[in-house]
Amino acid sequence: MGINDNGFIRGLVGPLVNRKVGNKNYLQSRPHRVKQTDDTKRAGKDFGNVSRAGALIRMCFGEIHQGLHDGQMGNRLNRQIYRAIKTNLECEKGSCTLSNSILDRLVNFQFNENCHMQDYFLIDPVVSLNKKKDLKISFPEFDIKRALVLPEKCNAVVFKFHAFSFNFDEFEPTEIKEVEWEYDIKYRENVIPAKNLIIKCGDFAVSSIFVGFTMLYLEKGSYRSNVLNEINFNPASVMAAFQL
Repeated sequence: MGINDNGFIRGLVGPLVNRKVGNKNYLQSRPHRVKQTDDTKRAGKDFGNVSRAGALIRMCFGEIHQGLHDGQMGNRLNRQIYRAIKTNLECEKGSCTLSNSILDRLVNFQFNENCHMQDYFLIDPVVSLNKKKDLKISFPEFDIKRALVLPEKCNAVVFKFHAFSFNFDEFEPTEIKEVEWEYDIKYRENVIPAKNLIIKCGDFAVSSIFVGFTMLYLEKGSYRSNVLNEINFNPASVMAAFQL
């Protein structure tokens, strides 16, 4: 309903909205509600599932990326999750999650785009999962001073792994184990012998297993150790992902 206010029309008259701005009367089309199609609603639900999965992974691997990541990390992770859920060709649009998707598409995701793990760690450990759900992380023999790019003052390095099991239908995580392997660069030989690390997941694994990996760079003194990782020197990645 329009109102005559001293010669100015205010309010709604038919399909037009009248507005008084200063000494002028403006007419504009009446806003109309855009009705979402069923397809748009289903796409919105999938996007919501992607966002929730991304938030879950970012939170659980907080000790891996330590908050030292690029500003677009969340968006990059969501895009990669969306690429992964599209591999589940049997799910109906609107109900897609990472369950029954090809998780290899998330392997080697870099939490810090400016510090790609392959630029700082020049060998590739092999991660395998046996029928008993035991994770084995296998390092070949390598020369630590040739295989690692180290910050100045670094005299020790910690290889850190964090394993989680995720139920992406319920968006529930289960922490499996955190494993660290520290190596003193200053006082030991350069060549490190081959080594296997085992993480037993059988009592914890639900529907998927993810392994996050980072390296902590230490400056060890007589009384304390300083962590040298910073925003421009913090490689961290999703090392492995298995669908059970």
